[in-house]
Amino acid sequence: MLSAAVTAASRLAAETGEPPRLKAVAKALGIKKEALKAFIPNRTYLLGAMADTALLRLLHMITDQICRCSSSSPVFQLEAVANAYIDWARLYPHEFRLIGQMPAALFEANPRLLQYEQSIHDLVFKIFQRAQGEGYLAPEEDLTMLRAISHTYLYGVITKMMLGDLARWTPGFSDQDAARAAIRLFN
Repeated sequence: MLSAAVTAASRLAAETGEPPRLKAVAKALGIKKEALKAFIPNRTYLLGAMADTALLRLLHMITDQICRCSSSSPVFQLEAVANAYIDWARLYPHEFRLIGQMPAALFEANPRLLQYEQSIHDLVFKIFQRAQGEGYLAPEEDLTMLRAISHTYLYGVITKMMLGDLARWTPGFSDQDAARAAIRLFN
């Protein structure tokens, strides 16, 4: 039931652009709100479940992109992580916005969300360490700060892509292609 409710909530959010209320999710599932509340007690829980599912999808897409990467080069692997993030945001735009706008206290109150996020942080940090060891980055480079700056840059590029504004700055490119080109430029 939780999976069906998250799927219905994501579909409703995609249709309306807003996180749905429990009443709307129950209606979409053809059940009463009280029956839904047996699995999802409140809207905050629903939003957490939606974010949980979204981050699992992101982790899966990152893993898939890295496995498909034709090179063991840390530069190409970082680009694969970024491309997975771009693809995920394009496929799940509401979830991208939901997680990006989620108050830190709500995000941090969910141990699974923190675990998923930390998994991505750890992966990127290890790729940066390899890049440093292979001479792509200076030995004194602050990898923690580089990871934070990289995430901020990628989030900004994706946000502009989602707004449909990135192609305006890059004539001849679609928003998604412009986002990929911006990532290659950063790498």
